[in-house]
Amino acid sequence: MSYYQQEEQPVRNQRVSMSDSFKGCGSELLDCAKNGCIFKSSRGFWQANSCQMALSLMMAATVENAAIIMHAPLGCGAQLTQLLNSTTSGKTKRGLSTSPFVWLTTNMQKVDIINGGEKNLRETIRYTDKEFRPEIIFVVATCAPSIIGDDVESVIESEKENISAELTAIYCPGFKAKNVASAYDAFYHSLLRHIKFEPEPYVDYNPDTLNDPYDQSARLNYEYQKSNTVNLFNATSIGADDEAEITRLLNALNINVRIYAEYSNRDKFRMVSEAALNVSMCNVHDDYILKYLEEKYGIPYIIQGMPLGRKATREWLKKIAAFFGKEKEADKLCDYEEARLDKELADILPKIRDKRVMIGGGVVRVAQEARLLSSLGMKVLAIRPHHYENIAEPVYVSLNEEVPMVPVAVSNQLYELINQVKRYKPDIVVEHPGKPGWIARTGIPSVCLYSPGRSFFGYLGEFTFARRIALQLENTNYEKRISKYVKLPYKKEWYDKDPYSYVKV
Repeated sequence: MSYYQQEEQPVRNQRVSMSDSFKGCGSELLDCAKNGCIFKSSRGFWQANSCQMALSLMMAATVENAAIIMHAPLGCGAQLTQLLNSTTSGKTKRGLSTSPFVWLTTNMQKVDIINGGEKNLRETIRYTDKEFRPEIIFVVATCAPSIIGDDVESVIESEKENISAELTAIYCPGFKAKNVASAYDAFYHSLLRHIKFEPEPYVDYNPDTLNDPYDQSARLNYEYQKSNTVNLFNATSIGADDEAEITRLLNALNINVRIYAEYSNRDKFRMVSEAALNVSMCNVHDDYILKYLEEKYGIPYIIQGMPLGRKATREWLKKIAAFFGKEKEADKLCDYEEARLDKELADILPKIRDKRVMIGGGVVRVAQEARLLSSLGMKVLAIRPHHYENIAEPVYVSLNEEVPMVPVAVSNQLYELINQVKRYKPDIVVEHPGKPGWIARTGIPSVCLYSPGRSFFGYLGEFTFARRIALQLENTNYEKRISKYVKLPYKKEWYDKDPYSYVKV
């Protein structure tokens, strides 16, 4: 049976080879991945880890005119109150309605754990549809219903006929997945199982006009538009400015762009199948849905890393352009953009050249940022992808060619990060959001690896990122004062140990 026919998506580490523990250099990582030893490695101690539910909720909360039902104890929905600000900001920047998303909970109690929570789920689905009239209802099945065996899918199937909204379930019990990247598969599985990806006649188009034997203009226009349209798949870490920059570049090649799946709605989802090509903006994020769309609708796809920095942006654009026979146009566009960028970077590069940097975060983004910062003259001391999987291999091949022998630590553990910062003593650290406050206690300045409110992609992204690093390096008094008065919780003995001492290869 295909993954897509199953009620629940497979755990990601059963579908792709992945690891969250490794120490070595870039070439060793690739060799270890080829012979499989990296996928057998582990760690003897974890300080903390993330729950895949968090990422699934971040994606679902952006969908317009949707409601979220947490089939869980009340506390599992706490994160949704924190997401309101980020989703409202994202909608504002994209010109969408800023109405807050609706979320409810079945508020599972002890009696529900004993007797099952399906009855409460049915009642909550019907109440949500009647009271709020959403276009889509996402039922988020968390750890508790998964442990006791609630048949959420049967509830979904039976209640679809009783409500007006489209109804689907996101299966994201945190205890099942080795890595939070499973959250992407869980969200996409919820869409492909129950959300329509095909236009409706007389709603999205008029079949009588398209099939008129005496006037083929509508049909020809439809076929031209479809043959010249690309679906771009975004992620929570990719902001509106990044989407605008990539859309600008593709439009310059006369390629139409639609962006999925975050900040989409039911009407937009129905047009997913009406494109010539699907393109990922992150290797890890979208392969599950892109393979499904190729299998179901015959739409080819491209996964070409992230367009971070001029090298990666040129590679990314040319790969898409080649599909449409526009490689020469893409080269000319890149030459023009790079010439403009060089002028803007002239005053910035002397401020960051030869500065030493550590980079940590998502597996694809850290490798692409390492390539970018190295090309700008910075010295990459080490990179720390939070996990590694074979889907990211092409990006690491390019990294190994351009930044050979760079130390790589596959880790999302904070205690290892702080040990490395103390050991390497970089001039600046580029890290995942949530880490800069901790890094500041070491006295080292840092910038976030991504922020939905800022530019990172394309030529605008290279300029703004380089400028942000230069500005951060100009004044490091904040970090010096923080490190003087706010101490880290680790003992001196830990800093004397090898930061990888808990990694078991």
